[in-house]
Amino acid sequence: MSGPRLALAAALLCSCTSPVADANSWWSLAMNPIQRPEMYIIGAQPVCSQLPGLSPGQRKLCQLYQEHMVFIGEGARSAIKECQYQFRQRRWNCSTVDNTSVFGRVMKIGSRETAFTYAVSAAGVVNAISRACREGELSSCGCSRTARPKDLPRDWLWGGCGDNVEYGYRFAKEFVDAKEREKNYVRGSEEQARMLMNLQNNEAGRR
Repeated sequence: MSGPRLALAAALLCSCTSPVADANSWWSLAMNPIQRPEMYIIGAQPVCSQLPGLSPGQRKLCQLYQEHMVFIGEGARSAIKECQYQFRQRRWNCSTVDNTSVFGRVMKIGSRETAFTYAVSAAGVVNAISRACREGELSSCGCSRTARPKDLPRDWLWGGCGDNVEYGYRFAKEFVDAKEREKNYVRGSEEQARMLMNLQNNEAGRR
């Protein structure tokens, strides 16, 4: 992991509030193989109803963007792998415990480890969706059209088909944050504080 990314991880918010977390999470997409939509025959059960861990908002996005779900799963898997690498020398090393909650009860604690996990998971989705756009895997996006950075040295070539980070960022924000934003906690409560912390860490990861 590069220096800026480590600095970002160090800057993630941590909370010591009482735990609030659901048993299921979209992270479970990393543990359960997802078939591509075209592999489902006519009349079969809709793919979105078979995916565990999705909130109502995420399930609606799944129905609208079914082809994206494979890559969300890939992003979650890459995030788990990166988390395990970063914490390989720690007592808690991002080990997965089951196919539903993925990390188990440790995610109910408002800790630095939890903060990093939220951030790296959001980053994984941005990366996977952005790359899928570049590779022509998604019908709703294509190559990046970002203009050449003004501070890029002249001897650097700029062109080709790049990762569509703009699209990846927007979609990841909609999907990953959906589970938190649809919660309706009392203003000023510990539950709301934890929700806001999760949203902040999601954003840190995307950036």
